[in-house]
Amino acid sequence: MKKAIRVLLLLNAIMVTSARAQDATQPASVINSQDLAKSVHNPFEDFVKLSIQSVTGFELRPHHNVGDSFNIQPLVPFSLNAQWDLIARPSLTVTYLPSPHEQFGIADLQTSFFLTPAKAITWIWGVGPIFQLPTASSRELGTGRWSAGPTAALIYSEGPWFDGILAYQLMSFAGNRDRGSVNQTYLEPEISYNFESGWYVQCDPPITYDWTADSANAWTIPIGADIGRVFKVGSQNFSLQVGTYDLLKRPDGAPQWIIRVSATFLFPKGIK
Repeated sequence: MKKAIRVLLLLNAIMVTSARAQDATQPASVINSQDLAKSVHNPFEDFVKLSIQSVTGFELRPHHNVGDSFNIQPLVPFSLNAQWDLIARPSLTVTYLPSPHEQFGIADLQTSFFLTPAKAITWIWGVGPIFQLPTASSRELGTGRWSAGPTAALIYSEGPWFDGILAYQLMSFAGNRDRGSVNQTYLEPEISYNFESGWYVQCDPPITYDWTADSANAWTIPIGADIGRVFKVGSQNFSLQVGTYDLLKRPDGAPQWIIRVSATFLFPKGIK
């Protein structure tokens, strides 16, 4: 737990420093409600944002229990020069598993870095590495291995539409050799429609394939949708969204369906 607190303090310091640097060095741009809604989905946004998401899983076998995970994922952009930006996306998850043995604690920490063109508008892409550190507080909540691999995303943004796909491949290279190897492919396609009022609807299923599992337990394929809205409370811009997904394919022990609730704090350089 002390390790998680240190990570959170470091992430907070980086976000505050980056936000202050943006305010001091960049002129404010005008962002309407539709553009702000699209920024919720954008993994290459040019301002700081902080996403907090709760995922509740239902009908966990074999006793049909309910589990939950709480994820914190800041996005911190760094301007390298007039042509290129570097995006850092750490992801820290706290998980509750009711079975087979009740567990509550920190999962492995993931961090992605993307190099992306600074001036891309309609078609936006980014590539870089992803790292997974064995920070889990118990054996059941993590892999016990150091893992890394490539990650990339391609985005299309035009009018009310914001669509794209994010992918990464994680493979273990160090750590506890008594634990199984990590070899996982992650795909996250997204289709979203964003209204001028700030409301949006999206389909954003996180799909995984575990190359170390047998074919019956390799795929996790959810299908569903989310609805959300961006708005302002005082001077703070943020979004709230909720969605439900059914797991069409899932490994043994995974939930049959999930509910996702997300809040994203946005720190744009300007708002109309």
